[in-house]
Amino acid sequence: MRTREHEPSSGIAMRPLAETRRIFCASPGYLARRGRPKTPVDLKQHDMMVYTLANNPYELHLERGGESQSVQLNSIFDCDDGQVLRRAALAGLGILILPMYIVFDDVVAGRLVPVLDDWELPSLTINIAYQSRHHLPMKVRVFIDFLVERFEQLDFKRKWSSVL
Repeated sequence: MRTREHEPSSGIAMRPLAETRRIFCASPGYLARRGRPKTPVDLKQHDMMVYTLANNPYELHLERGGESQSVQLNSIFDCDDGQVLRRAALAGLGILILPMYIVFDDVVAGRLVPVLDDWELPSLTINIAYQSRHHLPMKVRVFIDFLVERFEQLDFKRKWSSVL
């Protein structure tokens, strides 16, 4: 699965499965020590952890109502693995920005707390990527159809796009 807008190889096809919000969140312990940012500019005073495979990972474009803000981030921890960043946030190392599908269970359980949740970051589309062929093997086609149906049944688009 991918959240990229497109694949660098023209031999890769993608089919959308769901939309997901990206959120800021941190552990309750980190927020107790450092406080909650109240505005996007406040993020500059916090320990930020950055997912390096995001588009423009150090420049955030946020919206709230008709208002827009851009913020340049300084990072204490850069990583290209969302699960590693999630674990670092759970350990209280800082604030991260990740898609809701990665942190949903932690947010629901209270292990991670959303911050600045009235501000929206650009959402992502979760896609299944597969080798593009004119004659796609039937087992691949059946699997792709199964994933699309399963994502719809589990209502991931609503879960991962809503504000908790």
